[in-house]
Amino acid sequence: LMSKRINSRLRMTFIGCGQCGSQVVSEIESAAGELEGDKSNIAFVGINTSVEDLSSVTLSHKIHIKGSNGAACDRDRSTEALAEGIDDILEELQTYIIKDSIIYLAFSLGGGTGSATAPILASILLEMGYTVGMVAVLPADTEPLKLRDNACHAFDEIEELKPNMASIFLLDNNAGDKLTINRVFASLITGVLCINNKSQDGNMDLAEIQACLKCPSFSMITKTNATKGTTANLIDIANRENNIFAKREDKTVTIMGLSEALSARESKIDVIELRKALGTAPTEFHGYCSESSENVLILSGLMMPYSRIDAMMESVQKEADNVQNSMKALTQVRQSKSIDIFGKKNIPVTVQPTKKGISALDVLKAKRISK
Repeated sequence: LMSKRINSRLRMTFIGCGQCGSQVVSEIESAAGELEGDKSNIAFVGINTSVEDLSSVTLSHKIHIKGSNGAACDRDRSTEALAEGIDDILEELQTYIIKDSIIYLAFSLGGGTGSATAPILASILLEMGYTVGMVAVLPADTEPLKLRDNACHAFDEIEELKPNMASIFLLDNNAGDKLTINRVFASLITGVLCINNKSQDGNMDLAEIQACLKCPSFSMITKTNATKGTTANLIDIANRENNIFAKREDKTVTIMGLSEALSARESKIDVIELRKALGTAPTEFHGYCSESSENVLILSGLMMPYSRIDAMMESVQKEADNVQNSMKALTQVRQSKSIDIFGKKNIPVTVQPTKKGISALDVLKAKRISK
């Protein structure tokens, strides 16, 4: 078997935001550690509000958002903590980012830390001139209401950034076990890191791999070994219900990149049939004889999975009454029904609301402008 050697010219930085994102990045670092070759072209960082969560993952670099003890699914709490420490965080983070790399922010759309910090960090890094993509994890339908509500808000923020971003990989916890999904994605992205074509039939060169990864909107990766690298198998994996990625809306695809393990003469993949099943891309890249002995298919510039998001939003709306009743239980105060038999009058006490001043996010924006 040919060895899996990393493409040392493909530069990538993976930043996990929150517990879920840090776990995803930890899996990628572990998978990349098994590859041969110089790995100075990749970096792995975890950022979290929780010291306990950071200590539970294995990563080369970790950043704790100081002054915070976790988010408890509260996006506002994470935003405020990020605003307080943004200068120090950016200063440290930039020491870990590989020069001229594609930065991927990994996070849970439902988490309190990841869903709040990742879109803000993405916006800042984009303004600073970095190339930024995302690995975002959708909560399952069975997960708590708060997580699904967080996901709806975070998705709206991502949509605003999308035209200026690199690829967005949307993983779906409806597909099964969360840790398994993380490991599968780690295997897929390291498959991309190992694309090394050396064939007279054609090669996916560095610029073409980067074009796939830098294409805005939703992207997917499919991978097989040489033996299973048939047209039918690639189509089946890409379309099956338990695919780790969110279900595609339609056959819209902007770029199709295919790296094959075999030569053109030995190939078991019919590109025409792929187009019929997965969609015809205006741009296609095709390489042969990959040193990794794997077939890697990248579909980039897909339509975002709006039906999946809309269904989640509807499920949140259906439980809106329960949420409002819960909030009343926390804040509603019943008028006194006791009788003052001694004739004393109850003197109402008026408490003036304190002014918090500008919001934490405004503070964050002010710091960014001042810098």
